[in-house]
Amino acid sequence: MKHPMRWPPGAHTPGWPAYLVLFSAYFAFGVLLQVFPPLLDAVSQEFGVSRQSAALVMTVFMAPLVLLCVPIGLLIDRHGVRRVGRAAFLLMLVGGGLTTLAGSFPGLLVGRVVSGIGGGLLVIVALTIVARAFPHERRGLALGIFAAGLPAGTGIAFNALAALGPGLGWRTAVLGATLVVAGAALLFEALARGAATTPGAGAVANPALALSSGELWRLAATTAFGYAAILAFTTWAPTTLVGYAAIPPWLAAFLASLLLVIDIPFAPLWGGVSDRVGRRKPFIVAAFAVYLAGSLIVPQVAGWPGLAVPGLLVVIAAMGIGCAMFFPTALAIPAEVVAPERAGAAYGLFFAAQIFGMALGPVVFALALDHGTASDAFRTVSVLTFGGLLAALTLRSR
Repeated sequence: MKHPMRWPPGAHTPGWPAYLVLFSAYFAFGVLLQVFPPLLDAVSQEFGVSRQSAALVMTVFMAPLVLLCVPIGLLIDRHGVRRVGRAAFLLMLVGGGLTTLAGSFPGLLVGRVVSGIGGGLLVIVALTIVARAFPHERRGLALGIFAAGLPAGTGIAFNALAALGPGLGWRTAVLGATLVVAGAALLFEALARGAATTPGAGAVANPALALSSGELWRLAATTAFGYAAILAFTTWAPTTLVGYAAIPPWLAAFLASLLLVIDIPFAPLWGGVSDRVGRRKPFIVAAFAVYLAGSLIVPQVAGWPGLAVPGLLVVIAAMGIGCAMFFPTALAIPAEVVAPERAGAAYGLFFAAQIFGMALGPVVFALALDHGTASDAFRTVSVLTFGGLLAALTLRSR
């Protein structure tokens, strides 16, 4: 590697610009990803497609990344984060424009594919920045700040931008999300200017050089189970809790969203604590243990007459705090098991596992819901979490 990345230029350790770039990158990704769930009915009506078909706007954003994440990581290792970061923002902006102006449903899907590829590029760029710019003792905090960007972006998409849809149309909401991406792009360009963002010495021609670590594959399995359990819950808990706990839809949605919203303060906190103690694995194992306990308790608490809401509030908040332990500590491991110049490929594998889990979890929950009871469906979350706990115990990182 020629020179470590400096944020700001000339500094010996990363300063606030680096934290701001990390947060804004995942924030922009979250806004562009999550702008559509509140708008699906409007899309269905305008293009005359079923709700199931309308949901493809989410699927096509994420699905290509399962295959593209590792090549994207290799691309970053070859060409550097600044150049690929610019390409990422360009794709997100072009995709957002195509989506906003789409005159047909296939055209809308094309825009989402382009946006998703750009978003995948950006996430792996941000993670590679952490590996190359931050010392070991500060990575947990940096990754906690990064992880907080996604729920913050989701909150803006679900509340501020979704509110534009009924009065101004869904295209206005998508345009708003695209403008958020433009702001993050300007921030990236301003703060990256002059930074030593060159790739490592020697392009990574053989993926095996970057992906030969058994620890990366153990982490990938842990990550897939973890995100499957999280997305299974956040996708279906709002619908399921309406009938199971006899609460209104808005309250069920709020309770489910608490799982991720609570990460905004707690992910940086746990990341900083893991830096101080110099350990990652205990936090990952504890995260799965807390989440497993919560997933087993939720169906019981939901049936408490008169106490379901306060009980669910406490249990889901605890599960969210567990999630907040998992995100920064798991994200830190790839940077600690491969050379910095190969961090792109390592994080490509991590993100591919994350996307796979995010796609798998809601499907498994839905199958259990279709063929069993709500209790059976919640038990699938417990099974996925237990699988993640077993995988986490195999990790050899400290």
